[in-house]
Amino acid sequence: GLTSSLFQNQRFRVRDMDNEQIMSTFGNIGHLLNIAVERFITIGEIIAEENIDIKGDMYDAAKEARDAGKSIERLCDISPLGGMELRHHIEPLKDYGAIILAARSLLSSVTRILLLVDIIVVKKLLTAKKRASESLEKLESVMNFTEFVRAFSVFGTEMIELAYLTGHHRNSFKEERRRAQMFSARQILDKSIAILLTSSKNSLIHSDCVIVKENRDTVFCQIRRAMDLIHFVVKDSIFDSSKHMPFDKQASNPNYENESIYTTIKRIVNLIKRYKYQMSYYDSNSEGNNNADAYFNFVDDDLWKSEKNLAPSSGGGRMVNNTNFRKHMSSECMDLREELSVAFEKLFEKAHDFTDSPYISHNHRKNILSYCDNCKLEFDLYLNTIMKDQHENVGAQLKGRDSELGMLSSLEELCKQLVVSVSSQIEDFNESLKIASKLVKSFHVLATNYDIDNLNQRSSKFHDCCDHIFDICKLLQHIAPTERLQVQAKCLAINLRIYGPQVFIAAKILWKYSNSSAANENFESFSDMWKWLTNEISMIAKKILVSINSTKTDREAESEKCETTDKSKPGVPANEDGEMVEYSGLEGKNNGDLSTYQSKWSEDLSDDNDILKRAKNMSAMAFLMYQFTKGNGSLRTTQDLFTQAEYFAEEANRLYKVLRHFSYQVPASDNKKDLLNILDRVPTFVQALQFTVKDHTVGKAATFVKVDHVIRETKNLMNVINKVVSKCFECANKYKLNLTGITGGLTSGAVNENLAGGMCDSKGTTSSSEGSM
Repeated sequence: GLTSSLFQNQRFRVRDMDNEQIMSTFGNIGHLLNIAVERFITIGEIIAEENIDIKGDMYDAAKEARDAGKSIERLCDISPLGGMELRHHIEPLKDYGAIILAARSLLSSVTRILLLVDIIVVKKLLTAKKRASESLEKLESVMNFTEFVRAFSVFGTEMIELAYLTGHHRNSFKEERRRAQMFSARQILDKSIAILLTSSKNSLIHSDCVIVKENRDTVFCQIRRAMDLIHFVVKDSIFDSSKHMPFDKQASNPNYENESIYTTIKRIVNLIKRYKYQMSYYDSNSEGNNNADAYFNFVDDDLWKSEKNLAPSSGGGRMVNNTNFRKHMSSECMDLREELSVAFEKLFEKAHDFTDSPYISHNHRKNILSYCDNCKLEFDLYLNTIMKDQHENVGAQLKGRDSELGMLSSLEELCKQLVVSVSSQIEDFNESLKIASKLVKSFHVLATNYDIDNLNQRSSKFHDCCDHIFDICKLLQHIAPTERLQVQAKCLAINLRIYGPQVFIAAKILWKYSNSSAANENFESFSDMWKWLTNEISMIAKKILVSINSTKTDREAESEKCETTDKSKPGVPANEDGEMVEYSGLEGKNNGDLSTYQSKWSEDLSDDNDILKRAKNMSAMAFLMYQFTKGNGSLRTTQDLFTQAEYFAEEANRLYKVLRHFSYQVPASDNKKDLLNILDRVPTFVQALQFTVKDHTVGKAATFVKVDHVIRETKNLMNVINKVVSKCFECANKYKLNLTGITGGLTSGAVNENLAGGMCDSKGTTSSSEGSM
């Protein structure tokens, strides 16, 4: 293996080395390896002390690894033997078997340690998920608001731990699909929990209303589904994976059944390449047309380039007359026929999603069916060719190059036609997104005006738009070139189909209880969820279309450019998974209205507009607090974070006074009513943040929980500030109000990003080094 090759190569190189170099090199290798093993074992033993159930197995594996490391160090330690030739100096290394055995023992024990650590990770994740599920059940069964507040506090604590564990261990999932599923599940959990509070509050107040309960139960259902997806990803990624299953098992695997057309075509090309490389055993020196290789590139995938599927380039001629090997290749040919038949059958089944779609034009359907028929003919020809070559001459696989080329060409043409069919619908797709967003905004007006007839009429159009968006998302999933985009498109489409009707139900609840602030908040929460889903879907659609015609090396740059154009706002970063940070409160989640008005008014009002200045101050402070959670920025300790949170709350109080002063200028109207409803929520969130900051904690675990609570309360407060400031600019624009000169009696200073602390008017920076974790 690799170890044997290493020592063989070293053996040839010793001729060019002197005596001292040989002894020093081997001695250093053994010594450094033993030190690295000892460090690795120490970490494993520390983990074992905290987990009694694996302590015995961990110590056994650690002892075996330690012994193997010492053995390698001892075998590599060559003592100088004076008066002997160079070849005698390397004589102790003649027995490479001892070193290879020690290396294999080390590898086995290290693998055992890693598996034990994986078991601990899985156990922690599943335990956290179980506790969160149990607290969710208790939350669902509460009968009054006091019990709900208590249960929601417990549920929030459990969800913080689950979010931390899933985020901390997301790199443990090796497959891109599993990482994407975990990311999508965490996204939906975060958004669903945001509307759980308002829907539950509305249900407790209007407990006799059936549709209110339906509204709330939908949120609980989606949270459970997200948790179940986390459970599935954790167990499947570590304990078993369909990626390593035999193909016959994959055929009945749900992951294979649900994979996209693009993935199915990649599977077909992979099977052809595997057979092609196996057949190269027979005739490595044959000449022929290699143009078929060009068609392998239209679905580029690193997995196919794995050397485990490549046949040796020499020595194949000696195996042609081997009867056993001929039987083996005959069996391989039969397996290939079965596997390809299953794959093509699945491909044609999935093509029905395009031909059955009511939004694909008749001409495109006709072309897709024609290309499918062509693929069937080329596939049959290819199978007949390889079977004929198998019977006539095992080494004559090059005769089938024409049929192979024809089949790959037909697959490429089908792929292009599918892309063209979807691309032709993108303009209508974007129009449906815009219409649906306008209809959601009109729901609020119609509900508060008791116009149930128009509300029901527009709901029909809204549901048609939802169906159109869902159908195109399904087709986009089929042509997405990466598993991450496939998973995200599917997850967003499913949640849009579930939450879309709930927006209309929330509007009906508001129509029924138009004077209820709980019903109004509930509709706003579902409306925010809808806005977020449509923004995400629009971005994913553009990324898929950008990625289709790009090479694999260009996809990341193009996708990032697309994401930056559609979603990024100043001061709102994106993490490595593409997840947009919301702690600044100035992103698409809240409709982006603030940034729109900000750009419109900034030229004329930037000098005297105290509202905008303080909102920018708070956004910058929230961003610094977010950077702290990533280990970046100028906030270095937890005490710095808590001090920053105090300044953030004080600045929110000042902004509240300015906004209250502005509300006096707004004429009596529904807009003023909405403004005051949102504005009255600010003191509540400010007080919650102040109480959280003042809460005394002892120990790292308690401090960690406090940090999470502070970040969450900051996010909640920033979201409310975003809404109320957006509403202020909306009122100022509608009623032609003058925002200049409106202040809260304090001077607003400019924001300095280098400050670690307040960035506020009357507060300085903090340099506290206490409270660090």
